Amino acid sequence: MTSPPVELMIITKQVFYRTGDRMSGLYYFKLIGAKAYQEKVDRKIDPNLPFAVYFQDSILDCDEHSFKDGVRPGDTVRQARLASPLCKVVPVSDTTSNGLKHVLDVFATITPFIEPDKEGCGIFVEIPNSKSLDEVLALLDGMFHIAIVTKSRSKFLAKGSAVWMAQKLFQERKILPGKKPWGYVGTGANYISIDIKREKEAVYSAGMPISLLWPLPPDVISQLYALGFSTFKDLQQMTANRLASQIGDWAYPVIDWVNGRDRSKVKPLYPKPYIEKAITVENPMDTLTPQILEPALREVSEQLIQSGTGFKHLTITLSGTFKPVVREKQSVRPVCRFEALKTLVFQLFENMLSELSDEVLCRVSAVSLTFKDIDKVPVAQMALGQSVNRNTAGGSVSLELALTGIEQKYGDSALMWGHKHSKVFKPEILRREKMLAFWDPVRFCKTQMPAS
Repeated sequence: MTSPPVELMIITKQVFYRTGDRMSGLYYFKLIGAKAYQEKVDRKIDPNLPFAVYFQDSILDCDEHSFKDGVRPGDTVRQARLASPLCKVVPVSDTTSNGLKHVLDVFATITPFIEPDKEGCGIFVEIPNSKSLDEVLALLDGMFHIAIVTKSRSKFLAKGSAVWMAQKLFQERKILPGKKPWGYVGTGANYISIDIKREKEAVYSAGMPISLLWPLPPDVISQLYALGFSTFKDLQQMTANRLASQIGDWAYPVIDWVNGRDRSKVKPLYPKPYIEKAITVENPMDTLTPQILEPALREVSEQLIQSGTGFKHLTITLSGTFKPVVREKQSVRPVCRFEALKTLVFQLFENMLSELSDEVLCRVSAVSLTFKDIDKVPVAQMALGQSVNRNTAGGSVSLELALTGIEQKYGDSALMWGHKHSKVFKPEILRREKMLAFWDPVRFCKTQMPAS
């Protein structure tokens, strides 16, 4: 007797953002005291005790009590202890902003576009227009001492401006609120806000010292000082090609940065993207086979391929009237293609089924697939033994790697000057690719052009 066909219910739950879903309002929050607050909570230290954290003998952050005593980020540990003898100074557990979980969790209730800064106590955020800055700061009440917040179209300038204002604050220079030729400065009991108008970025940044070119390596900044440059205004008077003859390819992003032409986007890095598929199972003794997972795997594969990403961490959970059974598997490379995904999932799923008794299997009511550690797929994936189809549309692997490497080294906007109408950048890459195509069979043939 055959059992009637069973309809499978697939439920998708995801935190997975498309780069096209942008929100206006790019902010950089520099939160003084936030890291000290988090460390105090984690270490269960008396909240009334002056407290500071350091890294490599330099104060990274301090709380309200030590700040009032005269401790400042950037001080040496000795200076901090002289300023506040009762201050407890400890090494920081995480030098990046990833440790600001309490703050990041609040931002996650407002927007998916959250990018913890790799250094200091800063966070890049895109906030919808429906939320005012006062509302956001109210949600963060008690989690920091002073917030310095910059709003700008330029991601580079948003951070540079906040750091510049923090330097003025630490030097006890007076901050004058009100309208400015380039925008607006607002002040409150525990915050300073800077709003830079569109097309006024270069006006605002003219007086900034070149030490605030934060993406640049220190040796390049030293080279600029040696060449006689001291402020952004000095660099604004230069052309990219002329500066390139002195500092190389860094000149192109530098000229964009100092003129406010950087249009890098906030990356959705918190919480980390994941995809979850839940498959409801009826009559498990008849239907609990790897094949029931295929429709869900096809959906995941299509979504990953469309976004140019892949997963590296797989979790399968069997649930029912028993304690959930969980198995995990990690991949060295991001996986997105259906066949590779299917092989990985089927193998782990079959191993799980072989480990369980019939008594447990007959009580399985749902299978959950979770795909985490989602990352960009740098090159096209193909199965071993698969021949290369030269007529397939798309850019060459080598060109894609080159462009990805340039963006990783010089920033997301480094290739803006190499758009399809450029007479400088693209033809040179194209010429080199054609030369190398004579001996490299993986590169495009004469009739195939790399994607622009």
